[in-house]
Amino acid sequence: MITATELLNFLTKAQRVSPCGATFRQTDEGYKITLYCDWHDDGNNYKQSIFIDNEGESSWDTGDYDFYTMDNILDEMITKQQEKEIKAQKRKELIESLTPEQRELLGV
Repeated sequence: MITATELLNFLTKAQRVSPCGATFRQTDEGYKITLYCDWHDDGNNYKQSIFIDNEGESSWDTGDYDFYTMDNILDEMITKQQEKEIKAQKRKELIESLTPEQRELLGV
């Protein structure tokens, strides 16, 4: 059973990696959560969904992923995002440390 804390952590991660947002749809059987983001790291936003039934369970047969698999994917996406941010910061610091002549020679 998915706990409220697990769901809130999931939604917090989803908000972080899904700048285009998420949609929520209630049915008689449970809730469908659809996230729109760059799942394939190709610059395009795609949708992926999970379904949580009224008993707090999730499986592959009612969504693109089950809750815990999607949660792990979000963890991986956040890690990649953090690595990109660190790399960009290091690149910026390196460029700032160059002299104007060095920047000109490198074309930056």
